[in-house]
Amino acid sequence: MVMASAGVNNMPSHQMGEGHIDSEECRLRRRSRLNAHHASSAPAPGPAEEGEVVQSPPPSSDSSSESAPSSQSAAEEGSDAVVAAAPQQLPSSKEKEKRWPVSFGSVALAGRLREMEDTVSLHPSFCAWADGSPMHLFAVFDGHGGPHAAALCREQMHVILAEEMAGAAAAFNNRQQSEEQPAEASASSEQVAWRGALSRSFARADALAVSACACGRGSTASVPKSCSCLLSSAQKGAIVGSTAVVALLVRDRLIVANCGDSRAVLSRGGVAVPLSQDHKPDRPDEMARIKAAGGKVMYMNGARVRGILAMSRALGHRLLKPEVICEPEISITERCEDDDCLILASDGLWDVISNKVACDVARQCLEDGSPTRAPAAAGSSEATPSSSGSAPAVSQEEEPRCFRAAALLARLALGRESSDNISVVVVDLKARG
Repeated sequence: MVMASAGVNNMPSHQMGEGHIDSEECRLRRRSRLNAHHASSAPAPGPAEEGEVVQSPPPSSDSSSESAPSSQSAAEEGSDAVVAAAPQQLPSSKEKEKRWPVSFGSVALAGRLREMEDTVSLHPSFCAWADGSPMHLFAVFDGHGGPHAAALCREQMHVILAEEMAGAAAAFNNRQQSEEQPAEASASSEQVAWRGALSRSFARADALAVSACACGRGSTASVPKSCSCLLSSAQKGAIVGSTAVVALLVRDRLIVANCGDSRAVLSRGGVAVPLSQDHKPDRPDEMARIKAAGGKVMYMNGARVRGILAMSRALGHRLLKPEVICEPEISITERCEDDDCLILASDGLWDVISNKVACDVARQCLEDGSPTRAPAAAGSSEATPSSSGSAPAVSQEEEPRCFRAAALLARLALGRESSDNISVVVVDLKARG
């Protein structure tokens, strides 16, 4: 309106004739009509001043056209602020423990034998890995020629493993600091360190088992030595040793080292997954190794090394070397949400119960739960202490269920006429309320 009025007033006088010159009254009348027209088309001033209008009119000036992009950029900045406010963080140690829970229970029965030669070893949080993650150890040892070799392994294996893992962790950290490696190479180096520590631990335990004496003395983890008691002289020439199946749990990894015919089986999504293979003399690769070492496999009540030992690998058994070795077979499995439980047991269970049946029974027992601790089975002197004692990082709530599952498996093996000692460890891998 102002521009139109200025345009009329600024018209040169020499271009207008006398009849076309507007009078003051005409100019005022035209100005009033223009004012009325603009007033009828303009929005109401009240809501615009409050700034609460949902739909605003199209911009009519440069300042209004600039306000739209500024509001859009503000919205974009706001969205960026929301993303930046929630950065992805690595899970803490407590969150890792919640994601990968561990609870356990065990039973060891003499069964139909007079002497108990099996032992179990349960040591949650027995050491820490290089990144500070706790490592949990669960093991079953099945002795031969007496209980002393298995008992020595129960007392010393976790001590030896803690020493070897501490050395492996220190070496691993030194390599990480000196060499920048990608994540995949670092994970591979970590597994190599675990395997090396386990192999060295089994070799040290084998040296102890070779010198094991029926009196229970004579060797320690640091100083293996021979005993000079009467029992030691009486057992010269005897075949003394033990199997060993050891499971280590660290973060989302499940490491199993096996030497002998005890076994580790994982229940995953209703499927039984064996994590170890029995070392039997008639296994094709083991038979070839025994023959290459100059030994023989004879069939006397089953395949036996030199007709004596019914397994091709074990700790101890000095008189059967080099055919019988102590080198463990090691498997490393990544845990997943479908994992139900891990079962470690001696051949007293596996000789009469299949992997699938054992996993189904243990899984169902864990799912059913038990509000109170199951009573100790008759003849199970190690049932109560083996399921007690754990580190704060390991859940305590599910232990009665694990004990109940292990006891049920042992009694099932007895019902199926197992003729050997029966030792069972059940590790619950789920967080059950």
